[in-house]
Amino acid sequence: MTVHSDPGDSPEADSALKRRPKSSLKGQQTKAAIVHAALNLATHIGLEGLSIGALAERMQMSKSGVFAHFGSREELQVSVVREYHARFEEEVFYPAMKADRGLPRLRALFGHWMARTAIEIDQGCIYISGAIEFEDRDGPVRDALVTSMTLWLNALKRAVTQAKATGELTPDTDEAQVTFEIHGLILTLHYQARFMRSADALARVQTSFEHILARYLSSGHTN
Repeated sequence: MTVHSDPGDSPEADSALKRRPKSSLKGQQTKAAIVHAALNLATHIGLEGLSIGALAERMQMSKSGVFAHFGSREELQVSVVREYHARFEEEVFYPAMKADRGLPRLRALFGHWMARTAIEIDQGCIYISGAIEFEDRDGPVRDALVTSMTLWLNALKRAVTQAKATGELTPDTDEAQVTFEIHGLILTLHYQARFMRSADALARVQTSFEHILARYLSSGHTN
C-alpha cells in the first residue's frame, strides 16, 4: 500500500505553509468537500452517475465553480477513486498492520475488510461497481481503479507470504491462489448479501475463510 510521510516535520515545510496564500488553502478545502460529496453520491449511483451539474446543486455552487477544481468529469471520477482508496487504507489496511505478522495479520486484514464490506452492503462499493462500469473501457478512471485494487491485493498476498515465513502456513502454499480465493469471498458476499439478500452471507463467508486457511495450515497449528 502507499506510504505516507509527514511533510510538516521540517522548518522548510513550516515556512512553506506560512507562505501559502489563504485562497489556496480555501481552494483545497473546497475541492476536498466536493470530492467528499462526490464519493457519497458515487457509492449509491456509481462513478458514471456523477455529473458536474449534480455536484454543483448539492454543493450549492455554480457548475463553473465545480468545473474549475477538476477540469473534467473524468478527473473528478479519478479523484473519487483515489479518495475511496485512501479511506480504505485508513479503515482496513493500517489497523491490520498493528497485528503480528503471520496469521494474526492475515486474519486482521480479512476481518477489517469484512467489516467495511458489511457497511457497503447498504452503501455500495466503488471497487465493485467501478469494475462493472469500466471493465471494458480503457482510460484514467479504469487505470485508477485497477491500480488501487492491485495495491490492496498485493498487500493481502504479502500477508499470506509472511504467514508462510512464520511457519504457520505450509511451504507449498500458493500465495496467489489464497489471495484469489479470499478476494472471491468478498465478491460473493456482495452478491449474496446485496443482490440475493441472504441473511447468513456474512457468517458463511467467515466460515469459508477459515476453510481456506485450514487447507494450508502447517502441522501443529490449529485453525
